Amino acid sequence: MDEKGDGVVGRVEGLVERLAGGGWLTQESVKAALRDVPRHLFAPVVAWTGDGDQVSLQDDPEGWLDLVYGDDAIITQLDDGATDLASGEGRFTSSLSAPSTVVSLLELLDVEPGHRVLDVGTGTGWTAALLSHLVGSANVTSVEVDHAVSEWAAANLKRTGHAPRLVVADGAHGWASGVPFDRVHATCAVARVPYAWVEQTRPGGVIVTPYAPGFGSTHDLRLVVLPDGTAVGRFTGYASYMMMRAQRHPEWDASDRHGECSVTDVDPRTIGYAPAGADLAMGAMLPGVCAGGTREGDGYTLHLWDADAWATAHYEPGRDLFEVEQGGGRRLWDLVVSAYFDWVRRRSPGRERFGLTVSAGGDRVWLDRPGDRCGGY
Repeated sequence: MDEKGDGVVGRVEGLVERLAGGGWLTQESVKAALRDVPRHLFAPVVAWTGDGDQVSLQDDPEGWLDLVYGDDAIITQLDDGATDLASGEGRFTSSLSAPSTVVSLLELLDVEPGHRVLDVGTGTGWTAALLSHLVGSANVTSVEVDHAVSEWAAANLKRTGHAPRLVVADGAHGWASGVPFDRVHATCAVARVPYAWVEQTRPGGVIVTPYAPGFGSTHDLRLVVLPDGTAVGRFTGYASYMMMRAQRHPEWDASDRHGECSVTDVDPRTIGYAPAGADLAMGAMLPGVCAGGTREGDGYTLHLWDADAWATAHYEPGRDLFEVEQGGGRRLWDLVVSAYFDWVRRRSPGRERFGLTVSAGGDRVWLDRPGDRCGGY
């Protein structure tokens, strides 16, 4: 299949128009990059999404292109490469990210020609190629923890004529040999912003990353590095990215658990379906706590867990009280409910009112102004 033949041009233009119409794509430079770097050159020959849509380039080239130029993430690796991708079963560990999420981060990055960019998580190489178009290949260093993934990206990039520096390493450590960077761009979510990124970015430089502390939503985060060696910024919207390997959250352990049983008149869906602002507030009050829910017919179960405690709360239709079970060193359900109503008492601030400061001592979520310390945020 030719780079710009076989209906590719029309599909690229269609993608640009849809992203612009949806408000994702506003910068002319990013539009030009999308036109210069066709997405299909970075897609696997059997493309499938996490929702189960699967098309083979060999069997259905037109359907394959339709899927590739849609707005879905395309899975490119399962279980860190241990599971055959064709099986479609396993943990998603690498992907060709959805175009809307890619362009939203690129626009937050706000690069100029000549900016030196650290790209954390090479993946298929598509974002590294887009960045190469925007700032020049010589100014892009893309770090990938997985050797096989990096090798595939190198082959993809060669086909497009872009040649950023590719490094196989843990992106949490940045890349000290390339400092100072003007921009850091992550294509994987972090629960804690690595301070190495701040140290390796010049004052006034920008760090853009998906932020996923473990509680509920994942968020776009844009930080600016200050002369005092800290970085400060705000959460700008929703993001959906896989976790950085070094920061993956522990999974819910479904083995038999025995804790203290009680009932609550708080519907578990109030916590599980809470908006992004509440997720940020609860996560800030309870660092290290993960939350996840499962639907069971008309019912719903909320799971809460950290290294030494856990809780489950069950919603069942028609009931006035709901079963709760808690175990370990802390009563997580009680703590989460308290954090949720603390957020309500603060007039339910939305995601846009929260921000983050990153220093050598760690991350701190704040409300409204960086100097504010209210309720543990």
